[in-house]
Amino acid sequence: MKIAPFELERWYVQYEFNVKYNISASCGRETTTAELLAMAGPEGREKYLNLGLDYTQNPGDPLLRQELSKLYASLSPDQIQETTGASEAIFLLMNHLLEPGDTVIAEAPIYQSLFSVAEAVGAKMKRWQLHEEHGWQPDLDELTRLIDSRAKMVVINSPHSPTGSVLSPEIQRALVELAEKRGFWLISDEVYRGIVYDPQALLPPAVDLSERAISIGDMTKPYGLGGLRVGWIAAHDRSVLEACSSMRDYTTMCNSAPSEFLATVALQHRDEILARNLAIARENMALFASFVEKHRDRLSWVKPRGGFTAFPKYNQDAEGKRSETGKNILSSREFCRRLVEAENLLLLPGETFGLDGHFRVGFGQDPRKFAVGLKLFDRFLEK
Repeated sequence: MKIAPFELERWYVQYEFNVKYNISASCGRETTTAELLAMAGPEGREKYLNLGLDYTQNPGDPLLRQELSKLYASLSPDQIQETTGASEAIFLLMNHLLEPGDTVIAEAPIYQSLFSVAEAVGAKMKRWQLHEEHGWQPDLDELTRLIDSRAKMVVINSPHSPTGSVLSPEIQRALVELAEKRGFWLISDEVYRGIVYDPQALLPPAVDLSERAISIGDMTKPYGLGGLRVGWIAAHDRSVLEACSSMRDYTTMCNSAPSEFLATVALQHRDEILARNLAIARENMALFASFVEKHRDRLSWVKPRGGFTAFPKYNQDAEGKRSETGKNILSSREFCRRLVEAENLLLLPGETFGLDGHFRVGFGQDPRKFAVGLKLFDRFLEK
């Protein structure tokens, strides 16, 4: 299998664990094992300490799948296939559902595996471009122009990374109706589901609206549990789930027992964890809003409606000055590389999402550390 280098992950391999301050991460505040075991109580803690470390079931631990099914109105536990993170869910689905020559339409910008895996399978990719001036909302008219006779899959992500946009109910419903009418799969990356700043913006999972929709979930983003590597596929079609389970025999086979146990505890206390992480993100977003206002001659942004990231635009040339014409802007890789070298501070270049002139900032970490990061960023821009 020939697949393109994963630009975002390659950037993090180079810098993520070598900088002092990282304000680019897309996850909620890290949750510790001690916190989860405290939630589990003395009996749960004892169970965890005596947990066997043999193989677990390929489809996933029954208790965990039961908790996951509660996130959906229309699914039973056997309509959930556990995976090693959302990355494996994407890999399994695209390798099963796609054939060479199929057309896949994906929002852009979007997480790279949501299109690179499809390209490696041999699918023809079409970019459904999101535009800052439209609040990063997708244009349905543009989508209909992109759909052709070989259209097999449309890929969406809401809440969206890196922009923080959230689909409107009207657009979500129109997408579902279009999938049913034209017969393509609607793959809905919902790894940020539950992270919205207005409760009215919370959408139902796409899979609850149609049998042509498949939802992907993950414990990483909302709960700050990336180290557990627990993701899942939620689908009505049991043949799709069975095929993904069979293919998983060649990838990770199963998840780890400690990860499944801790993920189950987190889901049992999800309201508590989500409320904490949303409060942290709101505090950091308020700090960043003031920061953008201070540097409004060089920075602009669309305030996120969901998720833990935003995708600000900058206006700075190679000499560190504001470009009066908006041309000759410093590349985002160079902009972020200089920031690392000058201040030991990490942002994510927009180029890793295929859109230069932007960077990703994340709001999930301790506000005290985030505030320090903004002070360093301020110094960088000022000098």
